[in-house]
Amino acid sequence: MDPSPTAPRIRDRVLTTVDLAATFVLAAACALTGVQADFDLFGILVLAFVGSVGGGVIRDLLLGEHPPAPFRDWRYAALAVAATAGVVAASVSGRIGDFTPPLAIDVFEAIGLALAATAGARKSIDYQLNSASVIVIATVNGCGGGIIRDMLSARVPHVLHQDFYATAALAGAALMVVLMRRFDVRKDVAGTIAGITIFALRTAALLGGWRLPHLH
Repeated sequence: MDPSPTAPRIRDRVLTTVDLAATFVLAAACALTGVQADFDLFGILVLAFVGSVGGGVIRDLLLGEHPPAPFRDWRYAALAVAATAGVVAASVSGRIGDFTPPLAIDVFEAIGLALAATAGARKSIDYQLNSASVIVIATVNGCGGGIIRDMLSARVPHVLHQDFYATAALAGAALMVVLMRRFDVRKDVAGTIAGITIFALRTAALLGGWRLPHLH
């Protein structure tokens, strides 16, 4: 069924590439989480798929795209399965689930966070949304899948207690909006700068123990 006239689908090859890259990286990170949590093969696959595309699905629903891109394009599921298969194979052969420290998984996931948030910002800008909406949707795109993954894993979502997780996505998306709408920076350049900023903030927070104020 064709999309409604009020919500035309955006055709953007760079956006699709970034979105697919985010899917692969996040699927691998989620699969590692599933291995370390001792999920069975089906549980690992479900966790990897839901965690890798969840943010993009929520993003597209908010933008009025039906069905969301991960359900229209077979490559999203294929990449999630490929990433999961790679992690499972590595775990069986080399016990990757045992010697991969949580910090390494978090740093790897930061790449996916940067890619997904940048994709969300880019797509929202393509839809000509206002700046606040762009930032919100970019953050949801970056963090949504991780929230679902953590809930399925019976963990408190990172976004609620890991400083500079959602904050990094917010900052990067805001920077992209400012670069494009105030300084007329090209979309590809602004997206690259935003993605690097998100990754740098998240990684620096992990390595440096940065924390926002807590009540206790």
